[in-house]
Amino acid sequence: MKIAALTFGCKINQYETVCIINEFYQAGWQQVDFSQQADLYLINTCTVTNRTDYKSRNAIRKALKHKAGNPDCRIIVTGCYAQLNYQAIKELGDIDYIIDNNHKNMVFQIFQSRHEPGFADINKEHDFAEQTTDSMLNRSRAFLKIQDGCDYNCAYCAVTQARGPSRSRHPQNILLQVNALAAKGYSEIVLAGVNLGLYGYDKKDNYYLTELIQDIAQIPDIKMIRLSSIEPQLFSARLLTYIQNSTKICPHFHIPMQSGSDEILLNMGRNYSQSDFRELINALQKASPFAAIGLDVIVGLPGETEELFQQTKAFLEEMPFAYFHVFPYSHRPDTRASEMPDQVHGTVTHQRAQELTALSLQKKAAYQQKLIDNKIVLSAVIEDISPYGISGLSDHYIRIHCPSGSAVPGDLVQGIPIRALGEDLMIEVIK
Repeated sequence: MKIAALTFGCKINQYETVCIINEFYQAGWQQVDFSQQADLYLINTCTVTNRTDYKSRNAIRKALKHKAGNPDCRIIVTGCYAQLNYQAIKELGDIDYIIDNNHKNMVFQIFQSRHEPGFADINKEHDFAEQTTDSMLNRSRAFLKIQDGCDYNCAYCAVTQARGPSRSRHPQNILLQVNALAAKGYSEIVLAGVNLGLYGYDKKDNYYLTELIQDIAQIPDIKMIRLSSIEPQLFSARLLTYIQNSTKICPHFHIPMQSGSDEILLNMGRNYSQSDFRELINALQKASPFAAIGLDVIVGLPGETEELFQQTKAFLEEMPFAYFHVFPYSHRPDTRASEMPDQVHGTVTHQRAQELTALSLQKKAAYQQKLIDNKIVLSAVIEDISPYGISGLSDHYIRIHCPSGSAVPGDLVQGIPIRALGEDLMIEVIK
């Protein structure tokens, strides 16, 4: 039996798909490319932008074409686009199962039993849907979903509607999985969540992200712990202190800033100011002076004038950021921003995105040179063969390369950067 899967969007979706496929693997299934004939087509959708909506629909149509030639195959659609567009997906054609976000952990059981549990209202879900795996399907780094949902309601975002309220995974289940992954040879753990910094807040038992990281760090075979993304207001004093004293936490912090303009931040519903963000960056630099600090930035929110955009650009130029991911504002139905006046023309939004993307490349080059000049030791789990030998994503979030023969995929290497290779670095291995 063969399964083909397509996943769109975030690391959470990717982790969930890996867990689903691993259940089919254990039952003797084989994974094939989505373009090939399969007995089951799985599409894990995303709705963060109009573009991901389109990609999700297109993938469903491709699966339906396969089914037209093989009526015995089955199609399962899940994910955030499915959560918000159940009826629209039904109308696309003969889709066997549309599964809500909190029942992704039941995909295998649903397929085997041919019985759907019903499409749940995600906003009424208050328990974390447990999914686990001890294999990352040919990946050298292990991703763990430890939190789902979001309690914020930012004006531009449909994620809260698609993922529901914040729900945290029980720590004992996380630690069991980390131990299982460590036993399989994984030495880097990437902790992920829809709003990772909210981990533990729904449990009210004084066990939060910092406590979890401390417990994971006690597992000897885990050498690197990476945080996928944390909201700026959720960097607690305890977390900052731990970052300063830890030898296992990766010096890479990705923060969804979204704007450097106080007026735009207020319109977005973000609960901090430019000054608050500046204080956080200063605290992070004190805790980890050579850390890679990356951002998410949205341009073109309704009401963003040229003056307000320039405030953001000036702040980005001034601060010691390593890179930023730039997103043109995307109209999401049923969000506050969709009803705001003074929508920004797409051409203007595109131009602003290009300006910030160019600035990001400059920032990344300056950060690379800083690491080279200061001979900062970089650590990475080797993932791939590369034109320069072998490569992996470093703890400082820059891909490193080193000569073949110095390690094999899955090994943890350390080295000093000696020269830039475009956006990557060549290292001299020291361990």
